[in-house]
Amino acid sequence: MGSLSEFLKEWDQQQRAEHIKISLFKLEEVKNWTDAQKQYFVKLFYHLRGHFHDFLWFMANHAPTKEAKQAILGNISEEFGGDKKSHEQLYFEFASALGVNLIDEVVNQTTYLPFAKEFNRKHLQWLANTDWDGKVIAFAAYERLDNVDYADLLSLAQSIGITSRGLLFFEVHKKVQHYEMVEEYLNLKDLWEKDPQKVKTGFNFIGQHQNQMWKNLSEAVFNHK
Repeated sequence: MGSLSEFLKEWDQQQRAEHIKISLFKLEEVKNWTDAQKQYFVKLFYHLRGHFHDFLWFMANHAPTKEAKQAILGNISEEFGGDKKSHEQLYFEFASALGVNLIDEVVNQTTYLPFAKEFNRKHLQWLANTDWDGKVIAFAAYERLDNVDYADLLSLAQSIGITSRGLLFFEVHKKVQHYEMVEEYLNLKDLWEKDPQKVKTGFNFIGQHQNQMWKNLSEAVFNHK
């Protein structure tokens, strides 16, 4: 069967290997983006991260215990940044560094493309079609991806000329420990001991779904004129 830590190490490596194949994470290609492509990326990526509250809301409303609800609320609270700026505000600063005001995306969702809507919809579909254990597994997998994704996204942001406060959104997400919170408070290790295949299935769905999104995002930005 192997251990949970062995599976997660291999899963992380698989995600990194998939990134290498995607133009979005090939910095020599990204450096050639026009200003229009950089701004398009900002607007489109907003919708691939800015609707996560729907995921969290679904989880909290279906949590079976007070402790589980508190774990989700802790994640939501961390998004607000405590006495510092919220993660949303940090993303707005990233957008501002490229001359983008995101209010139109928040209100009118102008660049919320079909593939982005489908990406978010399928997360909710997965949650709706599984039990609480399955929800926890998907949640843990999604949060663990931060450890892989945001290291590469930080490099991407730097490669398109972002400096200083414009990078804080990516630096914060590279360091956050959302996955560790899930593992500790929602008992992922117990779920692995009970049904390792269920954990693998949930993680593999989230990983494959995420990587398809990166491919779609990459294609959309590189083809934008």
